[in-house]
Amino acid sequence: MLIHYTKFSQAICLLTVGLFVGCSGGATDTPELAQVSGTITLDGAPLSKASVTFQPQSGSSSVGMTDEAGHYELAYNKNTNGAVPGKHSVTISKMGEPGSPNDTEDQVPPQFNRNSKLTAEVKPGENTVNFDLDSKAK
Repeated sequence: MLIHYTKFSQAICLLTVGLFVGCSGGATDTPELAQVSGTITLDGAPLSKASVTFQPQSGSSSVGMTDEAGHYELAYNKNTNGAVPGKHSVTISKMGEPGSPNDTEDQVPPQFNRNSKLTAEVKPGENTVNFDLDSKAK
């Protein structure tokens, strides 16, 4: 059952990224955005190659990918960085390396992705939103 759920989750993530990249819209379709960046750690270590999604209460989500230092910047679409100002629910996910024994398992505990209670308030202008995740926290 877990394998089917995980494969389904991967398919949804790929579909979301595909739609995100394919549906950039024009300049007139882009709302006012705020710049959002930050660092994500898991148990005190930088979380690299993780996806982070900010979903506003209404409107399109913004996504980012962490680098080796755990740093991310959100993009609203393929041409525009930022996120809609307001309250967002946040999910963070990192799948195992393709071909590895754990390639279908999320490396981030479920309390930060499929069962996420993470939130962030995006204010107009520049925002730094860091997440220091603890895998033992419930």
